[in-house]
Amino acid sequence: MNLQKAVNHETQASAFNSSRRNFLKIGGATLLAGGLSNALALQNAGAFDRLSEIRAQASGPINEGYWKFIRAQFPLEQGLIYMNNGTEGSIPRFVLSRIGEYFKEFAKNPWHAGVDDEYYNYFMGTTISDVAAFLGANADEIALTMNTTEGMSFIANGLDLQAGDEVLSTLHEHEAGTSGWYIKEDRQHIKFTQLVLPTPAATKEEIISAFENAITPATKVMSFCHINYTTGLRMPVKELCLLARQHGIVSVVDGAHAIGMLTFDLHDLGCDFYACSPHKWLCAPPGTGVLYIRKDAQGLLWPTSSLLYTKGKGIGADTTTLIFRGQMCTPAYKCLKDVIEFQSAIGRDRIQNRILELSSYLKGEIIKNWGADKIFSPLEESLSSGLVSFNPFADRFQPDPVKNVFYKLKDEHKIVIRRLWYKERLSERNTHTLRVSTQIYNNYSDIDILIAAIKEIIA
Repeated sequence: MNLQKAVNHETQASAFNSSRRNFLKIGGATLLAGGLSNALALQNAGAFDRLSEIRAQASGPINEGYWKFIRAQFPLEQGLIYMNNGTEGSIPRFVLSRIGEYFKEFAKNPWHAGVDDEYYNYFMGTTISDVAAFLGANADEIALTMNTTEGMSFIANGLDLQAGDEVLSTLHEHEAGTSGWYIKEDRQHIKFTQLVLPTPAATKEEIISAFENAITPATKVMSFCHINYTTGLRMPVKELCLLARQHGIVSVVDGAHAIGMLTFDLHDLGCDFYACSPHKWLCAPPGTGVLYIRKDAQGLLWPTSSLLYTKGKGIGADTTTLIFRGQMCTPAYKCLKDVIEFQSAIGRDRIQNRILELSSYLKGEIIKNWGADKIFSPLEESLSSGLVSFNPFADRFQPDPVKNVFYKLKDEHKIVIRRLWYKERLSERNTHTLRVSTQIYNNYSDIDILIAAIKEIIA
């Protein structure tokens, strides 16, 4: 616990206490005047105005003071060092305020909200337009889902593959990206092939070559992550999608970690399908997902969950067919416009650069303390992301040392990262690793404290 004292929370605590005192003064005066509702309205108004303050700060000097200001926009627990954004992201304060208002608006007139309102109606067309513009797609290529898993399942279940057809993937896919193909393998007897990737990868070419050399006449789909959840490898998506198209192969991308972390354009990437989760790096509310289906690929998909499918319609699920599948949490989806505005106010390139700068600093500290061979994430910047995986111990196949560090960090030092395991090769035992996410609400001090804590635990 002594390591936690290295972080100076006095400024944040002072600001919090000052804000609390001001609120109580306002609240007390308002109660004396006749009610709490006006005080709550003032509080909500302040949250709504926060976005303009974020824009104003972005026009000033971008230094550690600026990033401290950004960190204060998130309601993370006092004293917590949260570095597991790869699992769940925090939600900005002003978005939390707005989602409450959105539920109130829905509750006031559910018919108007569910049918007439541009954001709350069942098709959520305005939200979809906002998301499409952010991702470099057309609105009729976007369907809103609950998460990446649901999007990947729609793709795997909907593609019309036959027995013997091959889906080419890697050993670094998340369960969200493999479960649908396993079901198809068991049910329809397709062939699901998982490639070995170099760890850590050094060049784009070795990854592209691994796929190119594995393609056969039976290969009908290439399915891979934009960013591997295991090592944080940023895959050469554009080049792999081009390779797929040159061979008449459908390209499917699990983009769970890229939205909100990287600046990219879906039309430029050239993929046929792309599923992602804004609740991670974009910091949207849980249960908000996005599925992109390239216009020319929409004739390849059967809808597997829909209210609009009619008898005899056949293959060819446009996004409208997939969107309309029962009531969804439309107030939460409306928050997508807010987190998009939040990122745009800061600057998407600035966010990407900050995440990668912290990631690079972390890798340098790992190398300095335990050696480069302990890092499983790429050192090459074009292949790097905000996820860093490493194992400071001599035997990467032993689970207990990594497990011990993970729990001691969480329970004794209040530092949350993630531990995970995966196979480098099917014939090997699991590699065990610590995975750290470097988000915009993290800083260099967080990394220094993390490294010192791990050293203390090992000692």
